[in-house]
Amino acid sequence: MTVDSRSGASAPNRATGVRRGQRSRFENVSPLTIWTYGLPAVLLLLGIMHLGGWGPFVEFRKTLGEEERLQELIVDLSQENQDLQQEIKGLAQGGFGVEQRAREQLGWSRPDEIVIHLPEKR
Repeated sequence: MTVDSRSGASAPNRATGVRRGQRSRFENVSPLTIWTYGLPAVLLLLGIMHLGGWGPFVEFRKTLGEEERLQELIVDLSQENQDLQQEIKGLAQGGFGVEQRAREQLGWSRPDEIVIHLPEKR
């Protein structure tokens, strides 16, 4: 215990700021009061950090957005994959699909056909 040389009274404890024999001002706070004021304060702080774009919350929101974008991409690619599989089956069976491809992409025609190319509309 430290004693003040001028008054002879005990000095406050440096760690707690409370004199020996005195009670802390927070000893009389009830748990209900802590829950009543502490919980809303913490929730408010977390909400401000979330809306304000602070640290991990920003990364979490970016991750959620990226996940949604990737899910949509997976659905689109799955549909495209199914379409291509159907097209492969049609071409493997021959017939109209192969002839249509040859005409449209390669410009082929049968020997007895006359092909007329019309200008494209602008």
